[in-house]
Amino acid sequence: MIGKLLGHTQIQTTARYAHLARDSMQSAAARVTESIGGNLRVNAPETARP
Repeated sequence: MIGKLLGHTQIQTTARYAHLARDSMQSAAARVTESIGGNLRVNAPETARP
């Protein structure tokens, strides 16, 4: 899926460059997770909070 989004026609092309983005991808995923978690806490119904 990522290769298609990047316009790659061969999986080898995506694999060649995938390792270069591993750290930044993990960092971005962590930020998204934190953001989603924060939104869930903010938007949770009062009865669901401890």
